[in-house]
Amino acid sequence: MSNFRETYRGSVAAWECDQYGHMNVQFYTARISDAAASVMLAAGFGQKAFKELKLGIAAVNAETRFVSELHAGDLIRMESGVVFAEGKKIKFHHRVYNAETGALCMQAEVLALCFDLVQRKSVALPADLEEGFKAVRVDPAALAGQVAVPTTEDGFVPTGRSPVQPWECDRMGHLNVQFYLARFAEAEKQLLLALGYGPTRRQADKVAVRPLKHRIQFKRENHEGAVLRVRSGIRKVGADRLFLCHELYEAETNTLSATCEAEVVLDRLDGGGALAFPQDVTTAADALAAQLKAPPPPAPHTGVPVPQAPVAGMYETCRGGVDRWESEETGRMATRFYMACFSAAAGNMLAGGDLTADRMREHNIGSAALDYTIDYFRPLTIGDAYYARTGMLELREKTWRFFHFMLDSNTNQPVARAEIVAVLFDLKARKSIVMPEMVRAAFSKRLVTTPAS
Repeated sequence: MSNFRETYRGSVAAWECDQYGHMNVQFYTARISDAAASVMLAAGFGQKAFKELKLGIAAVNAETRFVSELHAGDLIRMESGVVFAEGKKIKFHHRVYNAETGALCMQAEVLALCFDLVQRKSVALPADLEEGFKAVRVDPAALAGQVAVPTTEDGFVPTGRSPVQPWECDRMGHLNVQFYLARFAEAEKQLLLALGYGPTRRQADKVAVRPLKHRIQFKRENHEGAVLRVRSGIRKVGADRLFLCHELYEAETNTLSATCEAEVVLDRLDGGGALAFPQDVTTAADALAAQLKAPPPPAPHTGVPVPQAPVAGMYETCRGGVDRWESEETGRMATRFYMACFSAAAGNMLAGGDLTADRMREHNIGSAALDYTIDYFRPLTIGDAYYARTGMLELREKTWRFFHFMLDSNTNQPVARAEIVAVLFDLKARKSIVMPEMVRAAFSKRLVTTPAS
């Protein structure tokens, strides 16, 4: 019986492909690094060892064999294990598969050393960690088999696995909101694959997976090095859309970090609107929905309503344009970058509220989103320009509600809208604080009047 385990689940971004039309070699190396984090975690070499023992792993040699191509939009799954772990040395074995076809795309063996992060030199593995690696030992000569069908648990399918990279963390020291949304957007495509509607069928039907709404609730912070896993299920099947439920966990502690409710459609790339899901897909979705065991979706927000269109008193907080590295294989802006715009706008909102970076550092204050609702009105494509306008809805003891409109720079028509509940927190204690009076006074100047308020 194979001892290989799943160590990465994701997709090929369009910007990872080179002039030859396939994923460039540098991004295979990135996936190897991602997968190694999961192998180490399975052996007991996770964030606890990193923080308490100040140990890491340093690669010293890699042997890679490329077998078949991966292209933009392809879904990836990796299986990994350890050939041996003795003294200072660990040899990893990784396999990259096309998750849709089961084709083996790459094999790699990486020799690494246990590394003391304080002394900056190689050291022997502690006995318990050396023993832990025995649990993930594999035979590298074992034939590569077809990718296993994802197992369901309480109606959830595994749809993502990857570590948090340092460059995904923002000035607050935690995973930025855009990278939560990136993982949920990838999970939606993995879930569709599990329902029998993968990239090949989408390309044949000339459609894109288009979100209509995301409601994300953040439960806890995630920091660099943490391994995250996503599982996804079906809430219900609509006439031309699916209502999804995602859960994101920090794998080492199995702690729920965020949830996401999503509404998605298949959108014709020729502008013809939504295409109904094929009957076999809706049948599979209905069957999965019947198995779902999940808490009910969060209730709508109460209080001052979010306006249906921009209102007086909002102010500009971000400008940008869609470039190639922000697009999917369809030429449309990847979902992540809507959130990137809103994240940048939030930073400008704080500065606009007189809470400058200097004042935040002086008072040791950070901010964090607790709840994000994004409504998507139409897609943006390469070359489109956009800007964001922001307004404050209401202030509470610790939290405040605000909203953004993302607008097309050419037409001034809304592209997307976000409603956010956020909190201030002490950057040292990493816990929420009552809104200081200086902040309340500054934010009060930004409150807008909505038509129904």
